[in-house]
Amino acid sequence: MQSFFERRPPALDTDQPSTRHLQDLIRRQTPVAIQVLGHSELEGTIQWQDMDYLALNPGEGRPLTLIRRSSASVIRPLV
Repeated sequence: MQSFFERRPPALDTDQPSTRHLQDLIRRQTPVAIQVLGHSELEGTIQWQDMDYLALNPGEGRPLTLIRRSSASVIRPLV
């Protein structure tokens, strides 16, 4: 049990439609294109999300790319 003085991180709000939609894209491993502010479009599959970041798997054995949620302007499925 957590004491009064311990700090709990905020939980991901799964009641929000956008969070549920991203979870569906993760579950189905749907390829997506993510437009990042100030950068070009990134493509891959979203592996996980938390309160601050999305982890994008670009494939081809390349490492995961972490994208700050606030800098993702558009996320669209490629299917």
